[in-house]
Amino acid sequence: MNVDRWRNWALVMMFGGFFVMYSGVYHRAWIPYLMVVGGLGVLAGILVYFRFGPVNPTVHESQCPRCGRITRLTGAKDRCQHCRQPLRRVPGGGYEPYAE
Repeated sequence: MNVDRWRNWALVMMFGGFFVMYSGVYHRAWIPYLMVVGGLGVLAGILVYFRFGPVNPTVHESQCPRCGRITRLTGAKDRCQHCRQPLRRVPGGGYEPYAE
């Protein structure tokens, strides 16, 4: 999965956690539970950011053979960010398309 997709999920978890915590304004009896659930969502988002933040310097940029745009690839097998073409790393350091 692309680093950007993981970061998007982390952002969704953090905003979802804040939304759950702020919804306690309307349900005063549930405030302790909503704070715990929302706090766990925010914590999960922070952990994902800490996990995928250091990955960024190791990201390889390559030109996608299908759409021709520059894409950032993280692993031996990844997808183009723009056209979702599956790509895999070849021994020379480049990437080539493959069928899943």
